[in-house]
Amino acid sequence: MEVARRCAQLGLSPIFLTDHEGIGGAQSLLEAGQAAVMGQEILTTEGEMIGLFLRKAVPSRLSPEETVDAIKGQGGLVYLEHPYDTSRRNLREAAIERIASQIDIVEVVNGRSRPEVNQRAEELRSTLGVPAGAGSDAHTLKEIGRVYVEMEGFEGASDFLAKLRAGKVVTRPKGWRLAAERLPLFRAR
Repeated sequence: MEVARRCAQLGLSPIFLTDHEGIGGAQSLLEAGQAAVMGQEILTTEGEMIGLFLRKAVPSRLSPEETVDAIKGQGGLVYLEHPYDTSRRNLREAAIERIASQIDIVEVVNGRSRPEVNQRAEELRSTLGVPAGAGSDAHTLKEIGRVYVEMEGFEGASDFLAKLRAGKVVTRPKGWRLAAERLPLFRAR
């Protein structure tokens, strides 16, 4: 529940938790009564993609097409994360081309990717005409909230997708956030 506490400190809700190869973290949040969206970072035979709004885990090592079918078959959304970050397990370009019409969201800012890589992702998003996603790609508590999307509340996958188009990507410089976290908070009475 440390993730939930950290997100609450930062005012982030619901929590989009996308563990590698499983949904246990998101399930735990939901079982504890936290507002969360169940997601999974899935390793395919040609790189990774994320499924959002899942009801059950998607097996790894399927083809990209089979992975898309498994995500869509449970009403989920296909989220392409860090598509051009070659230091990560990004989905191969040929696979992106084959599943392009089924990609729902492209991550245009990843908290662990270089700016030029994020810019190429924005170009892909524009070409596909899909909403922009963004995320911290946090592997530690301190990384949570480095990048997020501000948007209206939503009810389910299709409403999320519609409202995401009007969302605003927010990035917090690493040093600024850490310094701000050390400052005492004062409230007017």
